[in-house]
Amino acid sequence: MKEATSCEWPAIAPDADQPIALYHFAEWQESHYDQGGIVAVTDGWRDGPLAAVLRGGINARAVLELLARTGVRDLQIIHLEEKLPQLEEIFLSSVVAPANAMFDHVTVSWRREASLPELLANIGGDYAMLFFGAPLAASEMLPLQEKIRAGYGGGVTIVRGPMSDIDFDEADEINKWVRARTYDAADFALAAVLRNYKKKLGKRIAVILPSLNEEKTVGKVIKTALEVQQAGIIDEVILMDSASSDNTVTIAQSFGIPVYLHPQVRPELGAYRGKGEAMFKSALVTQADILAWVDTDIETITPRFFYGLLGPLLADAGIRYSKGYFARPVRVEASGIEVGGGRVTELLARPWINTFMPELSGYIQPLSGAVAIYREDLLKMRIPVNYGVEIAMLIQVVQQAGLWATCQVNLGDVVHRSKDVVGLSEMAFQITSVLADMGHRPPASRPNENFRRVYSAHGQFEIGIKKFKTVWRDFSQV
Repeated sequence: MKEATSCEWPAIAPDADQPIALYHFAEWQESHYDQGGIVAVTDGWRDGPLAAVLRGGINARAVLELLARTGVRDLQIIHLEEKLPQLEEIFLSSVVAPANAMFDHVTVSWRREASLPELLANIGGDYAMLFFGAPLAASEMLPLQEKIRAGYGGGVTIVRGPMSDIDFDEADEINKWVRARTYDAADFALAAVLRNYKKKLGKRIAVILPSLNEEKTVGKVIKTALEVQQAGIIDEVILMDSASSDNTVTIAQSFGIPVYLHPQVRPELGAYRGKGEAMFKSALVTQADILAWVDTDIETITPRFFYGLLGPLLADAGIRYSKGYFARPVRVEASGIEVGGGRVTELLARPWINTFMPELSGYIQPLSGAVAIYREDLLKMRIPVNYGVEIAMLIQVVQQAGLWATCQVNLGDVVHRSKDVVGLSEMAFQITSVLADMGHRPPASRPNENFRRVYSAHGQFEIGIKKFKTVWRDFSQV
C-alpha cells in the first residue's frame, strides 16, 4: 500500500487481495486511476464526525472497504434520492446490504436535495470528513473535488474501486420495501385524482371511528371525515362507540352519521371491552370493500390524514393494507407534555419484531391504530379484543398477502391523548399476551442479530441498523 507522506491517516488493515493506494490531492496523477486495487485521494484525516455520500456501484463499495479497514465501526451514509428506481436498486444492493455486514451500526439517510452543492450546504457543517465514490473518468476527479470544496470546508476523500462486476440482485428485501412502500400523505393530496382512482377501482370505502369518551375531539374528526366523503373519496362514515359516559354519542348523532354501541352489535356473539372488540364489531355493520379506522381523539385531524391513509389502496391495486405513521407531540394527561411518543413501540414492539419477525422491521410505527384494509383480507383474520389488535392484524396480513401487499404512510403531525406509564405497562402486557398466543417463539435457527429502526424527521426518513451479537458463556467449558 502506498501512503502519501503529506496526509496522516489511521492505520489501514492490509489485504493482499484488495490493496489500497492512498494519495494526497497535491500528488495525485491521472495515471494512478487505472492501477489495481482501491485508490483513495484525500486531503488528510480529520478527527470528528464523518459520513459517506454515496450513490452506488463499484466506487461506493470501495468507500465502504476503505472505511472498514481504517477501523470505522459506526457509519453514517448519506444518499441523494435517485430519480430512476433501477439506480435505487443498485444503491441498496451495492452499498446498504454490504454495509450492514461490514459495520456495527449503519444509518442511511435518504435526501431530496436537487443537487450535490445543495446537499453540502445543508449537511456540511455536521461532519469533519466526507467520503465520496470517484467519478467514472480520471479527468473528472479534480473538478469533482473543486465542486465539493466550493460548498464544504471539511476533509474530502474520493475513492475509486477496482474495475469488476457487482451482483445487484441481493439487496436487503426490507430496505427495498421501505423505499417502495413508504409514502407521504402529500403524495395523495389531489382529491380529484383519488376520486378518479376510486371510480376505476369500483370499491366502496367505509371509515370507522372508534370512540370512548371523546367529546372534546370527536366532532372535529367527524366533520373532517364528512368533508372527505363530500369530495367523493369515502362512502360511509360510522362511529363505533364503546359505551361512552360523556356526550360523544350525542355529538356524533348530531352529524346524522350511523352510530353504534359495539356491545349492542350482534349481542348473541357476546360483548367484550377493548379496541379490538370495537374493530371486530365494526366489520359487522358495513359491507364496504375497504375499511379504514381513524381514532377520534386526534386534535389536529385534516383531510390530508384520510387522503394519505386511503391513497395507496386507491392508486395501487396490489396494496391491500395501509398503516399510518406520524410525528407525535404526545400529551400525557398526568405528566404534562412529552415530545415524541411510541414508547411501547420502542421498548416492546420493535425489539420483539427485530428478534422474531424482522420482515416487519421496516415499519416506523407498527402499533399505529390508523389502518385501512380490504374487507376480504380482514375476514380471514383472528382479531384479539384488546390492544394487541394492531400488531395481530399486521402480522396476519403479511402472512396472508405478503409484505409487498402492505405499505406505510406519513400522515403528518398528530396531537392526541396518551397514557401514563401504568397504562402503557398494561397495554404492553396485552400486546405481549397476544403475540405469545399467536404462537411466536424464538426461531430454531440462529437468531437475527441486526436491530433495524426506521424513523422519520423533517420530511425525510432514515434507516438505522445496529448489530447485537449474543454470546453465551458455559461453565462446563471452563
